Amino acid sequence: MDSGEASLEPANIVAAIRDAPAPVVNTRYLADEFDVSLDAMFDRLHELVEDGVLEHTEARNRGHLWWLSVETELGE
Repeated sequence: MDSGEASLEPANIVAAIRDAPAPVVNTRYLADEFDVSLDAMFDRLHELVEDGVLEHTEARNRGHLWWLSVETELGE
């Protein structure tokens, strides 16, 4: 695991989304923020969806969009 992948803790990803210019981000934005591959970021984000930290949708086969779940926003 490289240094970027080591930083993919949920709190770091949540902070990056909160600090983003919009409340919804794509995989590329976060991969660039953490300097990791798209595949590594996608896998990690998908895990966070399964854990209830994030929500996700696919945008017409053009990419994936991610945002904080209501539970994460409310700190539950």
